[in-house]
Amino acid sequence: MELKIHHVKKAYLYLKSYAYYENLNLFLKQRVAEFEALHSELDQSFEDIVRIMSGENPCDDERFNEWLKRIDYHLLPKVVERREAHKESENFGLYISNVRDSEKYQVSKVNYFISAPVELHIIEVLWCLFAGPALEKCMSKDSYGNRMHPSALKFANDNYSSGQEIFKRYIDQYNQWRDRAINVATEVSANGDNVALLSLDLESFFYNVNFDFGDVKKLITDYYFENSGFEVIALKLNELLEQVYKKYQRIIAPRIKQTHINCKNKKCLPIGMASSAIIANWYLSDFDDCIADDVRPAYYGRYVDDIIMVFRRPKFDVESPIPSFLKHYLGSALSTTEDAGLEYVIDVGGNRLPMQKDKLILQFFDKNHSRAGLDVFKKELDERSSAFRFLPSDHIDKELDQFAYDVLYDGSSNKLRSIVGLSENETELAKYLSSHIIAHRLCRVNKTDTVIPQLKKFFKGQSALQFFRLWEKLYQYSVITRNYSFSSFFYQYIGSEILRIVCIMPITRKLSPSLTKKMRSDLMRYNKISIGITAALLDIKTFPSEQDLWLFEEDEEVFLKPKSELSRLIDFASELHAFSWQFRLSNLIRHYLVSWPLANFSNHESDLTSEIDYVGDVEVKIDENKLEYSPRFIHLDEWQIFNLGRSLSPETDLNQWFSEALNSYKERFFEHEIAVENVWNQCEKSGITKSHLSIGDKEPTDQITLAIANLQVDERDISYAVRKDRQPNLSFNRQENIYNILNAALYEKSDLLVMPEVAIPVSWLPFMVSFSRRHQIGLIFGLEHWLSGNTAYNLIIEALPFKLSGRYKSCAMTARIKNHYAPAELELLESVRLKPGNLDLKSSAYYHRVSWRGVSFATYNCFELSDITHRVLFKSEIDLLFACVWNKDTNYYQHILESAVRDLHCYTVQSNTSQYGGSCVLRPTKTESKTMLYVKGGENSCVLTAKLDIKGLREFQYKSKPSAKDYFKHLPPGYDSESVLGR
Repeated sequence: MELKIHHVKKAYLYLKSYAYYENLNLFLKQRVAEFEALHSELDQSFEDIVRIMSGENPCDDERFNEWLKRIDYHLLPKVVERREAHKESENFGLYISNVRDSEKYQVSKVNYFISAPVELHIIEVLWCLFAGPALEKCMSKDSYGNRMHPSALKFANDNYSSGQEIFKRYIDQYNQWRDRAINVATEVSANGDNVALLSLDLESFFYNVNFDFGDVKKLITDYYFENSGFEVIALKLNELLEQVYKKYQRIIAPRIKQTHINCKNKKCLPIGMASSAIIANWYLSDFDDCIADDVRPAYYGRYVDDIIMVFRRPKFDVESPIPSFLKHYLGSALSTTEDAGLEYVIDVGGNRLPMQKDKLILQFFDKNHSRAGLDVFKKELDERSSAFRFLPSDHIDKELDQFAYDVLYDGSSNKLRSIVGLSENETELAKYLSSHIIAHRLCRVNKTDTVIPQLKKFFKGQSALQFFRLWEKLYQYSVITRNYSFSSFFYQYIGSEILRIVCIMPITRKLSPSLTKKMRSDLMRYNKISIGITAALLDIKTFPSEQDLWLFEEDEEVFLKPKSELSRLIDFASELHAFSWQFRLSNLIRHYLVSWPLANFSNHESDLTSEIDYVGDVEVKIDENKLEYSPRFIHLDEWQIFNLGRSLSPETDLNQWFSEALNSYKERFFEHEIAVENVWNQCEKSGITKSHLSIGDKEPTDQITLAIANLQVDERDISYAVRKDRQPNLSFNRQENIYNILNAALYEKSDLLVMPEVAIPVSWLPFMVSFSRRHQIGLIFGLEHWLSGNTAYNLIIEALPFKLSGRYKSCAMTARIKNHYAPAELELLESVRLKPGNLDLKSSAYYHRVSWRGVSFATYNCFELSDITHRVLFKSEIDLLFACVWNKDTNYYQHILESAVRDLHCYTVQSNTSQYGGSCVLRPTKTESKTMLYVKGGENSCVLTAKLDIKGLREFQYKSKPSAKDYFKHLPPGYDSESVLGR
């Protein structure tokens, strides 16, 4: 077998996806963006790699050696210190201050990131895909970090999968590693045994690794012993990658001697390459086996260089607990040495990997004493993990300082003198910023922005430089809130603070002018990339445009000067402007900030943070090149929402929208069938069009947990949504109500949540459907009137999640036009010169029933229920009838529902706005037990749940002669009991 261009192209997609999800190494992201934006013909670069690989001696290729010459490094700080801090620590006593700025900032701990041409990154990704599985095969299941994704492991086969992720998802792997340790420790303790947790951390792991590519060569040969074609490719890639590593190691060797003294004679791994992560994992595989075979703790887990072990009934000397514990249990796995003050090391083929002394922690819990510490820690982790499931709402009205700092105590927390310092909490700070970004992305917070002044105070001096990873989030907040002047201010402020950084040698504490110059330069670039990737969300192709200019008079001459602070900052054709457009053209922007699904995949050049230019614009089309080189998987629901707006017009048939969007999605993205089907049929008598949607697996279910939203839908909001002289209500209060309901549905572990008619603004549709997919909870709700031209479409939405191949989260969305607009609704539309969307229907009416998670149901939109012919369309075919309504006449609708529950013999559910009430769940039983749930009124936003016995209902319906002991009422005349088999 030979390497083909399609292999190289696919490897580039793996690389692009790797760069897309990278949050620290923005340098790699920018290089990939630049590569794609500046190469009009990517195939030429791919062919160069194929040609190099086809040669007998690829390492001698001239083009390859040109790429090698361009290898360099970037330098970023690990810790930024105020120069005054060292003087303060020498004083008598303890001095605590909230001052963070200084004349000089000192950096003695640094990190190196490889800078290499993208072509070399493609080669190293090819190595990951062809040689990586040989290393992965040798790794223990106890290693959790940077484990290769199944799609990457299958790549070498001719029929490789359609995925493009090199590694499994970070947060899933990390949570498994940490949570399993705590769960095992808790179980051991709960069973009445003493338990100990040992935490170890390797020091400068990537810099201390010292390995030989010859060892990898042997692994490749053993792995491909039956496939010589793959072996040849993998071995050639191994030779090429070895040359890349050697060149990088020669480049940084003089610097490593200054900054990482104990690593000066070692072959360090390049940080910023996916191959390094695979090699680092494999490098410790013998240590993993030693722990499993010789030590045998109750639990062992390693996440890259972080190690956790749990021991049952531990033995150690209380006089010297840690040394005696390590000697007793890890004598065969750890060595001791006195060189350079090191005590414990892992020996890998004669190479000593030192442990960090301050991160070697032994926790012991005696069975005869309180284990509250372990229980509290587990509870905190459970709550923290659970918190990520719920939508954030508590950050908005609270001060940043409540989240950004941890108070450090020595003694009682009630005594002021016990405070020994303040520690900035980067994780909570990031969550705080993300909450505000999300809130402003969805709604307009109607109050003075208090966040910017807080950010200016916190991100000051040392803190501003230390948390350089969060610069991008600050720019995101600025752009999302349209406060462009803050971006300009912060960019210039950071630039001035960077010039105060100096690099100090860790041992001699002497200044290094060369490293200082390098770090300042790279931090300046990092700042440009941070703002550039965010500004790429805006329409800056013609920055500054004429509308952004104003007349400026100086020295009796008149100039054109940019109005916007951001446009003044991003000069046309500057490096900052180039960065922005590289990110925009390559689609390596932050997709979660795009207001409308796939707008960034379109040929439109407008502001991506505003949905105005994308909702319902039939001229917006997908850019096929962006689609071909997408850095991430495109979900079905995103494809559906993008195409929905283009289908809302008299020229198209919305009834066909679902099938057309589904078929085009399957054609573009799936070689195999996706578990969604749509079967059409015509009612013989009424002429009504019906279809049956089958979504996900068809396994029968016993019961489902249903949640009904108790939500007030304001009449004024309905009116504002259809008036062109008003704006839809996108206030934070309204968003908070929706958040409360969604969070409550999650808390109650609901399968399906039903909300009233016109409950959700059109611009929040993507958020709602995305929520359904991410949390795998079904949603049924009414959308506010969607205006397209002079037509107002009243849509009922069903978001129905499922899993692809039983593993990957997906979601199918239906959108159906209301067949019968209510009289008051028609009056409202006529008053503002709009026509109802049902007049655009090609057929007389359209309904569908859905089979989802073993349940069959149909959904009706308010006034449709008043048509007796329409509401009995699915007699004998459904287990559930849903009604999303906004109606004052609750008595009339209550009578309709009580009739429907008997006539259709199915569970009947209504969700109405809470100011009128009438939300209910009915079942076809005796009158005294028919009402399972009924709500009238209430101002607080919450959910009410009910468990529906689907299995019992169907078993009853299949009987020809129900017995007197049966719970449900007799079947109505004409009911087809055989149809139950189809459900």
